[in-house]
Amino acid sequence: MNRGRTPTSKPYSQPSQMSSYTSKARAHNLVQAAVSTLVCALLCTAASAQELSADDIAKRMIRGDAFAWEGAKSSIRMVLIDKKGKRKQRTMEILGRRSGGLLQTIVRFTSPSEIAGTAFLMLERDGRDSEQYIYLSRLKRTRRVVGRERESTFMGSDFTYADMQRVDAKHGKNRRLPDEKLGNDETYVVETTLAKDAPSPYSKVVSWVRKRDMVALRTRFYDRKGKLEKTLYARKVRKLEGKPVVVDARMQSNRTGHATDLYIDSVERRDDLPDVAFTPAALERL
Repeated sequence: MNRGRTPTSKPYSQPSQMSSYTSKARAHNLVQAAVSTLVCALLCTAASAQELSADDIAKRMIRGDAFAWEGAKSSIRMVLIDKKGKRKQRTMEILGRRSGGLLQTIVRFTSPSEIAGTAFLMLERDGRDSEQYIYLSRLKRTRRVVGRERESTFMGSDFTYADMQRVDAKHGKNRRLPDEKLGNDETYVVETTLAKDAPSPYSKVVSWVRKRDMVALRTRFYDRKGKLEKTLYARKVRKLEGKPVVVDARMQSNRTGHATDLYIDSVERRDDLPDVAFTPAALERL
């Protein structure tokens, strides 16, 4: 990365209230994720439906990350909705980039006041599990997130720490199911069965992937006993520099009735993000 390079900033913004789309999802991953990741959009490689295997579709979903630029800065709202419909809003800023093909993400909460300053860092590692760190602003302490703790809820949402990372293809077996139509969209349907030793709390994941741009419109996550745990929906997709980006998504818990909405309010392309921005020490710098 050329640190002396002049930043390339191409902002995108949208109204805070977005109209509803049909359904969506992913794996991985919100998020990045985004947030992954919190939120994912995918590029289509030309090939006919007959030629695409389950592995082909899975590979395109992973490689077509929405933030395939050198880096990006996003402003995101997270709305927690309990089974009675009560809402709590949280806002955050996310820095994300690729380094050597591996994702690096730092999430910093900006509101409400009781969690402002809390930050999360995810660093993918080649051939091994990603590294994750959480900085708790009230305790002024950074600690690593390890083991079964990754299966716990991320900041009270319906996402877990495990949802913030991609699972290596070696841990899963893909199977293509019959194509389906979601609303007006033709989709591929892929079932991924995860190995028992996979760094994931799920036994399998089923994704409905829109054929025209390879965006996962709906993803269902099943727990280790094979019971439906939750579903991620992509409700609104927009194009950013020619790439489809999920700007409105919902993770709905099947077990608790709780839901988490994610809205991308702005995305700014950043090609100048330095290495020092993606370290545990950086979490404590406001």
